[in-house]
Amino acid sequence: MIRDMNFFSPYQGKRKEQKNKNIYVYSLAAFLLVAIVGTLAWNTTNILLLNSKIKKLNEELEQDHIKEKIAKWEDISKKSDVLIKYDDEITKIIDALNSREIVTTNLLDKLSSTLPTEVTFNSINISNTEITIQAVSTSRVAIGEVEHNLKKLDIIQDVYIGGISGVENYTFDIKCVLKDVE
Repeated sequence: MIRDMNFFSPYQGKRKEQKNKNIYVYSLAAFLLVAIVGTLAWNTTNILLLNSKIKKLNEELEQDHIKEKIAKWEDISKKSDVLIKYDDEITKIIDALNSREIVTTNLLDKLSSTLPTEVTFNSINISNTEITIQAVSTSRVAIGEVEHNLKKLDIIQDVYIGGISGVENYTFDIKCVLKDVE
């Protein structure tokens, strides 16, 4: 048997490979084209829907009762902003006043720590720079001890013991000048 020889067969295989390659390229191009057109259609549809919603919301905002509510909200918002500013300023003032407060628990604790057991305070008057105390003691030594203890306090600048009177119970006045401590 004689076999036919096809001298063009190598060329036909290359043509077939080229044909397969073209199919892949055209398929990829078609897929990309479909993807691009699909996303374009999707985005266009969404844009149209959103524009129609915007138009509908704008029409609702143009209604009289909505305009009244918006105006009322703007007025309340302005008043709220003013109140917040006032509150901030008042808070600053209160903090400043509290920092300048003279009669504090700390001050009273320091004063009471200077008392020996023989001395009791009858009254205490505190002003910006001065403390006046009326006290009673059972001994003169205790009066000197109070003066000594008060002078040792870091908040007291000067201490003056006023007239001491009495025989068994001694009544006396104490004037203390406060230091300027901020």
